[in-house]
Amino acid sequence: MKLKEQTIREIEDLTPRELGSIYDLILCLKNKRPESTIRDSRPHYKKVRTVLSKCKGSLSEDIISARRDRI
Repeated sequence: MKLKEQTIREIEDLTPRELGSIYDLILCLKNKRPESTIRDSRPHYKKVRTVLSKCKGSLSEDIISARRDRI
C-alpha cells in the first residue's frame, strides 16, 4: 500500500489540468475510455501545424482562390 499512498500524495500536488490528464489515463487503464480521447497537452496551434504539415500546396492560396468570388 505504500505505492498507493505515495501516488495519492503526488496527485494532491497536481494542477487541475494535470489532474484531468491523470483521470483520463486512469479511465483508459480501466478500459472505460478509448485512448484516442486522452487530452493532448500540446498547444492547439501545434496540433493544427501537425495536421497541416501533411497537406501539399499552399493553404493560403487555396483560401484566396476560394474567396475570389467575394472580391
